[in-house]
Amino acid sequence: MRREGFTLVELMVAATILVVALLGIAAVLPTADLSLHQAGQISKAVALAQEMIEMIKNDPFSQLQCYNGQTCSSTTGVDTRNTATYPVDTPIPPIPGDAGNFMGGSNVTKWAGDIALYLVTGAGITGGYGTITVSTVATDGTGAPILRKVSVAINWTDAGRPYQVTLQTLASAI
Repeated sequence: MRREGFTLVELMVAATILVVALLGIAAVLPTADLSLHQAGQISKAVALAQEMIEMIKNDPFSQLQCYNGQTCSSTTGVDTRNTATYPVDTPIPPIPGDAGNFMGGSNVTKWAGDIALYLVTGAGITGGYGTITVSTVATDGTGAPILRKVSVAINWTDAGRPYQVTLQTLASAI
């Protein structure tokens, strides 16, 4: 009479196959975790760069070159690690509701705080900092700028490797 069930050999083969499959899955988990972490860092960096671009869009075109340093004639650019590169708001204090207000210093101070906040909460861009540069792309017949390129970058180091996310936009005087 034949009994229903598995033999010991069949059970050993099935267990071996199961162990090999589980080890394969376990080997992929650290790589997947690292990829997920890096994707999260990139997403945060993109959001921070986009935030700064949106703030810059509210500033008058004639004042955008002030993001190249504290004085409007400087060409060093803003670096959130160095407050001496932050532009100065004009006028001080701003005139409520006036479209001519330049809020560059306030914008960069808020942005630097947002980058640091990500660090404090542990959700963040480890060793992160931001930079802003503005360059003239086109001028009119008199040499006055009519088109400027704004570059906003977030830089950070993760596991000893440097990373950077840069967003660029164009601003027109027209």
